[in-house]
Amino acid sequence: MAHDERASGARIVDRDAGRRSVHHLIRHPGTPLVLLTIAAAVIVIGTFAPWLRSGSTTRSSYDLLGLMSRLGIAPQGFVSTLVRWWPLVPLLATSAVVSAWWRWTSVAVAAAIVSVLYSGGVGTAIVVKSRSASIAIGPGPWICAIGDVAMLVAAGWLAVSNATGRGAATPAATRPDDQS
Repeated sequence: MAHDERASGARIVDRDAGRRSVHHLIRHPGTPLVLLTIAAAVIVIGTFAPWLRSGSTTRSSYDLLGLMSRLGIAPQGFVSTLVRWWPLVPLLATSAVVSAWWRWTSVAVAAAIVSVLYSGGVGTAIVVKSRSASIAIGPGPWICAIGDVAMLVAAGWLAVSNATGRGAATPAATRPDDQS
């Protein structure tokens, strides 16, 4: 709460200061960009976190590339194909962030949605399949899920703020100059 000191020394409490601060934060055009950036970082960190535990060994999502059929989680099929192409997830998340900072809102929203569907879909499939295979799940899929929710909120916020014109005041990141 903000306080106001009058000449008499009495302090007056401004009860609306917190509400105004939240309102300013929500309407600030850079807030969805920052949220999208943080969400993408959480997703990428989640891909490196332990996804499966077997005995004393933990395996990240990248370790699953060769283990899916041996563990009986996804011997063949759609999930197995998506896991083989898993290194695209950080690229999709990064593409969403770079596109957003360059004000390519439609590209940013599309990349964010594909990233969320990809990492969320694979994470959900692995969690569901691992229960029938009696394999312990690590925090990786849950970290990615948190990042997915935040990225989805940020992408929607970015699309709405850009559609209403509030996103236009955000300073654009400069594109690298081609020195060749």
